[in-house]
Amino acid sequence: MENKTGKYFKYAIGEIVLVVIGILIALGINNWNQENKDNKLSKEYLSRIHRDLVQDTTSFRDIIKSNKKLRNDIKEVLVVLYQENITKEQVKKIAVVYDNVTEQVFSSNQNTYNGMINSGALQLIQNLELKEAIINVYSEYDEKRELFLGNTKWIIDILSTETVSTDFIKLSPEVLDIFTTEEMLNHDDWSFLNNKKDEEFKLIVRAFSAAAWNQKISDGYYVELISSIKIVLQLLEKELK
Repeated sequence: MENKTGKYFKYAIGEIVLVVIGILIALGINNWNQENKDNKLSKEYLSRIHRDLVQDTTSFRDIIKSNKKLRNDIKEVLVVLYQENITKEQVKKIAVVYDNVTEQVFSSNQNTYNGMINSGALQLIQNLELKEAIINVYSEYDEKRELFLGNTKWIIDILSTETVSTDFIKLSPEVLDIFTTEEMLNHDDWSFLNNKKDEEFKLIVRAFSAAAWNQKISDGYYVELISSIKIVLQLLEKELK
């Protein structure tokens, strides 16, 4: 009986050990599978962030290029403004440039990053250096967005003063077609442009000057962002390999 009891006890212990080993193996396999899923999901997120940052870099460079052209347009406009006897056709061209340069709107691709923040997926990134770099670059996005908004408000204040004080808006391409007679739109509406001492003339020059300042500052913001993005892209490409 003692031998049988000992055998049963050993058998029971063996069964328990086997069950425990089986559970540990199952947990290990489950953890391994979950880790693989997390790694795969992390790679997908990183690939999408890489794509977004590449697109932003291209977009920012295109804006800088466009701003360079618009700045040259402003220079040409100022040359015309300081000539004598500006014609209606010249004024219409000035109005086109005026509409193009008065605002800088910051736009970026942040859907992937915002989705990671909202879902808690940012913790999937195990590379702490990379995670910190990504967080920092999108924090810089937010900082620049606030700067753009502040500058835009300043520009709007200047434009509002000009709009209230002059009839120059009547020559804007967006509204020019509604003035269909000589009485509605005539030389008196832009005659102030031929008087360099007129306060209305100075308001127009001030608006173009403010737009040029805003573009130069905006280009600086974009250059800084491109530099920061470049660092993150290098880390991403290294991680994705």
